[in-house]
Amino acid sequence: MSSPDTLRVGLLGAGWFGREAHLRNLVSLGGVSVTAASSRSAESLAAARGIAGDSLRTYSDWREVVALDDLDVIVVALTNDQHHAAATAALRAGKHVFCEKPLGLTLGECDDIIAAAGEAHRVLQIGHEMRFQRLYGQVKEMIARGDIGDLQLMWCREFRGPMRPGWRSSEAVTGGAILEKNVHHFDLFNWMMDCAPVRVSAHGGTNVLTDREILDNAQILVEYEGGRRASLELCLFAPHGGDCEIGVCGDKGRIDTRNQALELVHHRFGPPDRTVMKIADDGDAANFTDSSGRIDRGIRPQLEHFLECIRHDRVPLNDGTSARLAVAVCLAAQESIRRKETVWMEEFAG
Repeated sequence: MSSPDTLRVGLLGAGWFGREAHLRNLVSLGGVSVTAASSRSAESLAAARGIAGDSLRTYSDWREVVALDDLDVIVVALTNDQHHAAATAALRAGKHVFCEKPLGLTLGECDDIIAAAGEAHRVLQIGHEMRFQRLYGQVKEMIARGDIGDLQLMWCREFRGPMRPGWRSSEAVTGGAILEKNVHHFDLFNWMMDCAPVRVSAHGGTNVLTDREILDNAQILVEYEGGRRASLELCLFAPHGGDCEIGVCGDKGRIDTRNQALELVHHRFGPPDRTVMKIADDGDAANFTDSSGRIDRGIRPQLEHFLECIRHDRVPLNDGTSARLAVAVCLAAQESIRRKETVWMEEFAG
């Protein structure tokens, strides 16, 4: 039996990610009761009951969960093409919504969801968990403190094996490889840069994984206000991929990070010219391992943040507006590849 202060949660999408990333963390948090879940797979629902208990009510259609009157919160962990319909329906039903990234496949879909949250006066948070990983939180703090001076450049280099097979190989379902895979990194770029992206130049192709619809490699350059720039290099056909290398550079220094090593290296012009920092792990936050075998340390903290925002009526760090901007950069990059020319953000971001 739930207490009056317990937030009652329904999970839409009890597949591998919904169960392993969200359900396992939610059932271990205080003041939360996951009471319903949906999936088109009977096997997935059985696995969800194995995590949440036999009292979990299960449904084959997510709409049945949204229609339940005794839920406060909906977690949307469906395929990308269903985020818009599910999130808007849940918000209009009076539920707070945590929606996995990307917020939508188009900016119109993003706008609909944001508007629905405003009209319902409910909390909307999007699953950009990199903002909640301690490694990147430390980088953000060091930038704000002036440790590298005036931030000028940022980069992400990720060479790894293919993503999990299935719907992630579908252009229509994912919205494209960059939107599916790299919306996290562009959200991180936007957060660190803390100014508006101006234009995007991108190149990419399907050079090796030709049995799939989506890109398997890309190089993307984003220019921000004031001439700051961020670059992303992605390869999805590299063996033994694991580390995601992310760095920043200002006029007084540089920071390099490797997410699996939990390592941050701060370079300066003067002594001491190099400091290596190990970022402590968060224990339970390290339980989720993604499809490439990497530990993802931001899942649990972002869920805790979401629940606190509901309880205290706060705007989440990763709200609809910030998520919309990350989608806009991804769409601009994909359009730049298609057109083979630079794309200006005003065309996408409005």
